[in-house]
Amino acid sequence: MLCEELERLESKLDEIINALENPRLTEQQRKALEDAYARMSHTISDHQKLGHDGGPCFEE
Repeated sequence: MLCEELERLESKLDEIINALENPRLTEQQRKALEDAYARMSHTISDHQKLGHDGGPCFEE
């Protein structure tokens, strides 16, 4: 099972992806969401690699 923190981060990433699907976004809104997506992807990657002192990001 994924750790609780990773589940929370992935949920936020899903929210960003869903928001990006809105065809009515302004360019400014789209850019802000794309930036948030990049930051969240980096945060998730960092958490998976380093979030548990280098251990796996899973709970039993």
